Amino acid sequence: MFKREDLILESKKVNEYLHHVDMRQYGARRTLSVFIFNLNNISVLLDVGTSDDVKKVLEYFKLNNLPLSSFKYLVPTHHHFDHFGGGWKIYKMVFNGNPDVKILANEKTKGYLNDSDWHMARGRSTFGDLVGEMNPIPDEAFKIVSPIMDFTNFNKSEALIHLTDFNGHTYELGLFNSPGHTPDHVCPAIIKDGEVDFIFLGEAGGTLYHSSKLVTLPTSMPPLYNYQDYMESLENIISLGASSCGFSHFGFLNKKENVEEILLKDKSFTREYRSLIIKFYNERPETRYIVDKIGPYFKKRSETFDITHPVFSNMLVALVFGMLMDLGYRKSSSKFK
Repeated sequence: MFKREDLILESKKVNEYLHHVDMRQYGARRTLSVFIFNLNNISVLLDVGTSDDVKKVLEYFKLNNLPLSSFKYLVPTHHHFDHFGGGWKIYKMVFNGNPDVKILANEKTKGYLNDSDWHMARGRSTFGDLVGEMNPIPDEAFKIVSPIMDFTNFNKSEALIHLTDFNGHTYELGLFNSPGHTPDHVCPAIIKDGEVDFIFLGEAGGTLYHSSKLVTLPTSMPPLYNYQDYMESLENIISLGASSCGFSHFGFLNKKENVEEILLKDKSFTREYRSLIIKFYNERPETRYIVDKIGPYFKKRSETFDITHPVFSNMLVALVFGMLMDLGYRKSSSKFK
């Protein structure tokens, strides 16, 4: 049974090794979460936000005595500007404290991060000047890893990275393959004593904008969203039986039963959402009509996703357009890979 205290929405240390940080993206609270593993003087940053957000996470490091020298890895869930657009910038900052720091990513993410003009152009069309800037990242900044594909036998994967042993426990880092939102999407997870203790869903498990109900919103952002891949990734993630999880948008959720419940609900709603898009398209194949019909579904599933706010209004249009593209009802007007 979900309890309000199981969901953490504040910037704070949530367990013996994990910090949750509200990046106050776009000047609003509960918009973007990033997570920091820190134990035994080893730190790992999971996502960072835009280039404009870097100063906020650096402030959190300072306030919580997380020295730059402790950071071993910077890990993007995927290439989108709101998740790792500031990757080039935070790498430079952390490099000054630890020249051995690496951006842990797969080949696809590296490629997208260093070919970002098309993505940023589309981002600006939705978010205006709030996207920050993305600059190329040198090859030597990266440690390229293949994401874990075998969700049933992951403990034998060579992709697992040992982080530290502490108080009789072993902590490892795994990047689980989770395409759908984007082709390069991964879910970083902390494996404690061979079990998934925490998984950062990024946008592979919907978005959570509610504090009293386990309900999600879609992540069907164009032009790379793929419904079939997304649903298969969800099945794989559910099978891991994680004890806790984090959402990019937004918060930290404790207890295995809560994680399973919200992922199953996201699977159900994503299927319903797709059906609604088809239904409304058949009624009237106009984007504005479909957006207006979908809007109330978003509103009742969120406390903070204000469909009247210009940023969120544009985001709603984009999420609808992404599903329309996946269905073959729309085509992209811009270059994408």
